[in-house]
Amino acid sequence: MKKFGLSLLGGSVLGIILSVVFMDYQKTSYEVLHQAGVEKRTVKDLDFEFVFNASLLILGFTVVIYVIWTYIEKKNDDSFYNEFHKK
Repeated sequence: MKKFGLSLLGGSVLGIILSVVFMDYQKTSYEVLHQAGVEKRTVKDLDFEFVFNASLLILGFTVVIYVIWTYIEKKNDDSFYNEFHKK
């Protein structure tokens, strides 16, 4: 559970940082003028493409961190250390 939680945290941090740096978030908003007695109304939408791609990055980094961590744990058995110290 600790490995999964830390992998998820690391994947979230890396995914959010890279999505903000490399992907262009475009604020989507438009104005509606003179509708239903309201002179000006601003409608703000969320960029769902950005959110979806950021979610994929987070998921991908989480899986990569988990797989690498599992591989390193499997290599850390006694035979690996014995082979390393023989040389």
